[in-house]
Amino acid sequence: MTKSKKVEHSELIRELQKVVNEGKVVLGARETKKALKRGDAKLVIHASNCPLSDDLKELCEKGGVPIHEYHANSIELGLTCGKPYSVASLCVLDLGDTDLLRVLESAKSDEK
Repeated sequence: MTKSKKVEHSELIRELQKVVNEGKVVLGARETKKALKRGDAKLVIHASNCPLSDDLKELCEKGGVPIHEYHANSIELGLTCGKPYSVASLCVLDLGDTDLLRVLESAKSDEK
């Protein structure tokens, strides 16, 4: 992993922790689907080791909600969120005062 990738991942982790603490998120695939059906979702993040279900993809497409694959597994995603358990996916309802979307956009542009 290059130094820029490490910085990018650490910045993503920091912003994700900020949104969990200052914003509003729901954890888990079931809760994410409920938020998408209500139309409350701003962003969906799922762990790299968890398959993204077709209905979750469809709900995101219908609502125009971006999906981001987290660079680590569900255990790491749970730890990043400050939880002692694995988190397959999470849904951001309110970003609070974070730059999470900017960080995710820069990560996408770096991948291309």
